[in-house]
Amino acid sequence: MLETARTWLWNNRKVLITTLLVYGLLHGLFYVPQFLLWWSVGVLAVLGIGVWWISGLDKDWRGWIWLLDELVWIVTAGVGFITFNLLDSTAFEITALLVLGSLTGLLMLYERYLVEGSWPIKYFSLLDFLDLMAFFFLTASLLMAADLYSWSLAVLLIAVSLEVLLAVQLRFWREKVGGKRKWLYAVLAMLVLQEAAWLTSFWHRGIFLKTFLLAMLFYVLIDFITHYQKGTLTVRVAVEYVGLAVLVLAAVFLIDWLVVLR
Repeated sequence: MLETARTWLWNNRKVLITTLLVYGLLHGLFYVPQFLLWWSVGVLAVLGIGVWWISGLDKDWRGWIWLLDELVWIVTAGVGFITFNLLDSTAFEITALLVLGSLTGLLMLYERYLVEGSWPIKYFSLLDFLDLMAFFFLTASLLMAADLYSWSLAVLLIAVSLEVLLAVQLRFWREKVGGKRKWLYAVLAMLVLQEAAWLTSFWHRGIFLKTFLLAMLFYVLIDFITHYQKGTLTVRVAVEYVGLAVLVLAAVFLIDWLVVLR
């Protein structure tokens, strides 16, 4: 038993060291927020070195740069949520542990991906869910930052557009969607989400409700585009996604209406 644990710890030492360093930097970010910029630079440096280490210090950065992009995107979503919410120490620890758990699992999957050269199909749903949660929390962080720092609408829309482009490209990369037309679809998705963000900016509702609506639109759009590019978009698939989106939105609006009435 002890030998098995020792072997597992040694085999996963790169992942564990990277995640523990990020965990420590998150504590610095929370308890000493005056050095937010330096903590953020430290997180980026640790993630970059960690992914490069996991890749075997491969000098061909094209083989692992998307891994780093997705990790940075997910961790940025967690950092933004911590930064722009008045969390107590308990809530911070829970949030940091969730980020840590997601980061550890992703690094282990990425290490397996680098060895095998392909993603296990059974993990696609989990990875898609993590990306959707990252989109939700990062979008909420952008909306909070826009309110706190009085960003102009143009700055907010540019930030949302860049986030959508990265999210779509990460999904295409993971599912190996190729071709030049994918860039057209990425731009179309960006424009649709940009317009949705513009419309919701005039709506006097809570940030999390707006973010949820944007996340649902992102979820439906990116799944439609991916299925279309892979040739698996059927009427049944379209009806299932639209039906799910309608049910969830109806439930959210009902809850919001009841809370407002109360």
